Amino acid sequence: MSLRDTATHTSQRCRRERDAVATRQAILEAARTLFAHDSYERVTIRDIACKAGIDPALVIRYFGSKENLFLATLDKGNCSSLPGGESMGLGHGLIHHYLSHWSKQDASDPLLIMIRSASSNDNSDILRQALNEQFLQPIAEQVGGPDGHLRAELALSQLIGVNIMRSLLHTEALSAIPDEQLIQIVGSVCQHYISDELEETSTSKEEPIERR
Repeated sequence: MSLRDTATHTSQRCRRERDAVATRQAILEAARTLFAHDSYERVTIRDIACKAGIDPALVIRYFGSKENLFLATLDKGNCSSLPGGESMGLGHGLIHHYLSHWSKQDASDPLLIMIRSASSNDNSDILRQALNEQFLQPIAEQVGGPDGHLRAELALSQLIGVNIMRSLLHTEALSAIPDEQLIQIVGSVCQHYISDELEETSTSKEEPIERR
């Protein structure tokens, strides 16, 4: 093969690779937008392909299944990169991370996508898997202790509530509050769940759960 042929072949290969990356990204962005506005069971492969401007067969070619594509839409700004390695201050870091990665106008907000599909029976196992792997487990690992997962769920419940009020219901007061103020308010609540003593509400005489 001549030098010219080699250069041509390399150029064609690079162009195909760029096209493949662009196609995959177009599918992912289309899926994120659609899943953020409708449930998993209602959004179809054909809908996603139409939104991306491609043939439906390409969606399967690039992602294998609707389930795999849905999971890929959630892999954005997850909690595996939370700042800091200790529980102190993690509550404020959590809400700051949320606001930094998912603005209230961002249609690709992974929590919003999960909320939209929460009532779907078709992917309840998928949702639990994604919620645990991308959100709860990373938080629980930083919190530590035998009750780390419970504390992670309590803290994340605050972010889900904020998400519903701001992104779905568009409530006036919470939508208008400056991010800095929201970080202080919600961060303090999250930090309470993460580091303060959790009271037992049962009638047993066991001691309250304490942080270690």
